[in-house]
Amino acid sequence: MKKTQKRLFFPLLLLLVFTVLLVGCNANDSSEPADMSDGDTETTETAEDTMTNEEEATEETETEHDQEMDHEEATEESDQEMNQEETTDDTESANGTEEENVVTEDVASPLLAQGETAVFTFQEEGIYNIHCDPHPVMKMTVTVEEGAEIEGSIELDIADYEFSEDITVAPGTVVTWTNQDSARHNVAIEIGE
Repeated sequence: MKKTQKRLFFPLLLLLVFTVLLVGCNANDSSEPADMSDGDTETTETAEDTMTNEEEATEETETEHDQEMDHEEATEESDQEMNQEETTDDTESANGTEEENVVTEDVASPLLAQGETAVFTFQEEGIYNIHCDPHPVMKMTVTVEEGAEIEGSIELDIADYEFSEDITVAPGTVVTWTNQDSARHNVAIEIGE
């Protein structure tokens, strides 16, 4: 028997027993006159009533199950919408204009889903220690100094739970990190000494 059938079997069985008991009580109830003109008619009506009650119980159970499923689907959709909104907000803040993401203090991007990016501009000379907050073993260093070969912009991947190798860039360089992992990562920057 399938799991769904098992879950429906016992409530339906209880409902059937309850219905039979109610029908039996109503048959002995003297407050309503019984139509005894045809004994078969009463039996037929009782069986029909039982079938109707069983059908109603089945419909109620199916309706409750459908409502539970609708609630679960609505919850999942709501979670997906919230994650999508968070992702959109995260992407907007991480992919904002270069001026918005100029590193002037310790800062961290939001968590990045696969394919999302974090963009930061390094204006001041110095050493910047990079790590991932959820995975602190992921580390790299960005050194900013005059005359460095890398200037303008550079794109780096976050892959296999690692940042790229340490880099040295000229002041004003824009660094874009793209998360290639299925796990969510972020780019946390601490200004070194």
